[in-house]
Amino acid sequence: MSTDPTMVIGSAGRRLYLIDWFREAFAGLGVRGRVVVTENDASSAAASYGDVARSLPRYADPAYGPALLELVDELRPSLFLSVNDYELMHLHVATDLAQQLRSRGVMVPGVDRAWQLGCADKLRMAQLLEEIGVPTPATVTGDDRAGIEALAAGVDEFVVKHRLGSASSGLALVTSGGVEAAVAAAVASAPSVDGEEPTGRDVVVQPRLPGLEHGVDIVGDLGEAGTLRAVLARRKVRMRAGETDKAITVDPAPFVANAERIARAAHLTGLVDVDMFLDGQGAPSVIDINPRFGGGYPFVHLAGADVPRFYLSRALGLEIDEQWREYAPGIVSAKHESVRVTAREG
Repeated sequence: MSTDPTMVIGSAGRRLYLIDWFREAFAGLGVRGRVVVTENDASSAAASYGDVARSLPRYADPAYGPALLELVDELRPSLFLSVNDYELMHLHVATDLAQQLRSRGVMVPGVDRAWQLGCADKLRMAQLLEEIGVPTPATVTGDDRAGIEALAAGVDEFVVKHRLGSASSGLALVTSGGVEAAVAAAVASAPSVDGEEPTGRDVVVQPRLPGLEHGVDIVGDLGEAGTLRAVLARRKVRMRAGETDKAITVDPAPFVANAERIARAAHLTGLVDVDMFLDGQGAPSVIDINPRFGGGYPFVHLAGADVPRFYLSRALGLEIDEQWREYAPGIVSAKHESVRVTAREG
């Protein structure tokens, strides 16, 4: 069995660039390392792209946990990360798998259990942010008529979306007269909080914020939970299917205060992807947090940042300078499509 330093990326899906950048980070550190990719779909774009490909059961399968631990005991990786929201919930909330991996000496980036739950629940997230003094839009559920009426007294434009959704699922931008219809439409496809038939409580309503939307990566130390190490920001220019498609890198200074509060409260290790609006006076408000590498990270990486290099240096106990968190503002990047053969029938 190879003794080369190893890391694992779970559910990489379409993010082949992330695999490439971790390979480059190994090389930049002068280490002959391996990037292992785990998937439950052997024909996904990323499944056969890693240095080692391993198939795991779906996260909800009872066989997933034992298979993951068996893989870790065999390959002995220094770092494990997933870019799938549901796998992360299973690792950090539904089970103690993340802690079991850490007890085996594996670094597993993430947030604590309360914030992992909050990242999946937009109502809970708003409450957590309010508790630590981070500005966020007032948030009520779609069945809270009094709450919606109170919001309508101050604004006329609203955001309606799924409470447990991701990638802008259920999203509608409406005026006050269209809120009821938008809630009804969102309920029809909403994931349910309690597993029952979805209702208005499975949809959230918020005032539409003024200003420009930004994506911000908050990076915490992997060894000292809650210690902020970097803030990386870009202004969103264009979205596609709920993910940033084009962006321009910007100065992170306006977002640092919020980043410090979130990192400390969430006991953050590693990177979280945060959506913030910046109003005309330069005041930021948080609207969403994804506890993983998000679709916006490539824009700061291409401008000079190198979070994979930081991750591997901490996982392998290597010293690096602070250049990994430096990037140039004003760099415009856009995503493009590609395709690769992943399997042959039969």
